[in-house]
Amino acid sequence: MGEIRLFPGLLSPPAGLEFFLDLPSEEGAHLIAFAEGALAALKVAFQEGARSLVLLSPILRRDALLSAKLAALRLGLEARGTGGFAQVGRALFFGPKAVGSEEIFAAWKEGLSEEGVRAWLALMEGLSDERRWLRGTEARILVVQGAWDAFTPPFYGKEVADFAKGEALRFTLEEAGHLVPWEAREEVVDLVADFLSGEAFRPLPGGLAL
Repeated sequence: MGEIRLFPGLLSPPAGLEFFLDLPSEEGAHLIAFAEGALAALKVAFQEGARSLVLLSPILRRDALLSAKLAALRLGLEARGTGGFAQVGRALFFGPKAVGSEEIFAAWKEGLSEEGVRAWLALMEGLSDERRWLRGTEARILVVQGAWDAFTPPFYGKEVADFAKGEALRFTLEEAGHLVPWEAREEVVDLVADFLSGEAFRPLPGGLAL
């Protein structure tokens, strides 16, 4: 049984990522990160030689498109506090199934604090290109994103998988957005469970792997 460590980021819903902690895993350290938590997880993977990394909706660089979305979120915050931030975020962070749900939106909004939102915005606005950290670990990597993620569209995840030094798998899940581990919890848990146990890389005839 390995050790699972979580890096939930600053905008995770109050439920967090604790539902991953009981999954069986191979020996070694297994790091599970959401959004900007990917950078902290990669640094730990580099320092401690993690066996695997699960990156959910990873954010490792800021480009002009992401900067424009951050500017809109900051404008919402400055105009109407966390409520304004949440209203702008509703269109960016949620997939089509969740965006219309007042219950899901209220649960996420409840976990926001002005201090936390400002810290997140400052971190994101100061982000450069941190993909180089992917070259610092040979841990196998699983990237999971929502196909309807308007904040960090699937090409961000493709970049992560392409930059990975070790083995990498990438999945996009339909009907989910940026908050994919909560919007598509069952599907994400199934993928992560197979990955942590090593099932995602079973050897096949001819030297291939699943």
